[in-house]
Amino acid sequence: MRDLYIFVTSDRPDQYINSIVHCVQNGTNRVVFFQIEYSKNKQVSLNLLRTNVYDLIKNLSLGSYKYYIGNNANTIIPLDNEYNISELTKLKTFYSNILGDKIKWETEKIEYRDLRKRLSSLEKNMKEDIILDVTGVSKGYLVDIVVCCLLENIDRVYTFELVERPNYDEPWKMLIHELENGKRYKYTNLVETPIFEESSKEILIRTTPLRISIIGTTLFIALTLAATFILGNNSIVTQVISTIGTALGITSFFFIYFPIRGK
Repeated sequence: MRDLYIFVTSDRPDQYINSIVHCVQNGTNRVVFFQIEYSKNKQVSLNLLRTNVYDLIKNLSLGSYKYYIGNNANTIIPLDNEYNISELTKLKTFYSNILGDKIKWETEKIEYRDLRKRLSSLEKNMKEDIILDVTGVSKGYLVDIVVCCLLENIDRVYTFELVERPNYDEPWKMLIHELENGKRYKYTNLVETPIFEESSKEILIRTTPLRISIIGTTLFIALTLAATFILGNNSIVTQVISTIGTALGITSFFFIYFPIRGK
């Protein structure tokens, strides 16, 4: 089962419902509301958001829609006037299946400066059992998240896309029970695009030779010192090791200022 880490920057629960339901239907059994803490930006109350998301699903399972923010906050709209009996029953059943003890609802805050480190630890510890969702994240954070994922070779960064004009007058019609996968919505992996894949390869081409040369230089410096101490400066072995270390040092300098580029 995959864990869903869903980045949040808004306290409006609607925009997280679609991703959550889509992932739960595809095997997710743990949802983590993931917030980046940054002093310059307004912070969301994660516990309240988690409660409101669950509450919205619960209201839908009972056949009603609730507003949580804006001028209509706390207004409940019965959906029996919007759907016939058969449709409403199907809607209730659809959301009832999302509720229950089988889903774990959690929250986590991460300092902005620790974002890359945290994502790296998630990738190492969970391997294929993680989905990062950026549907509701602000554009400023989106760039940071994607760059960190690129550097850490994380290839599961998704966003929920409506393939039609949003209907804010009847927001329940933008929820997943109304939408058909592939036609009215897409759950898109941002890092599977050709440009992203090509960029990943280019970064690998640029950084791998540099890392190898730096590690090699350090190793041969250590060997040179050891050989000098044991065999002396005039030893052929010492001179050979020293020459290789010097060559690697020059190579490292070259890679720093003239990195290899992809074709």
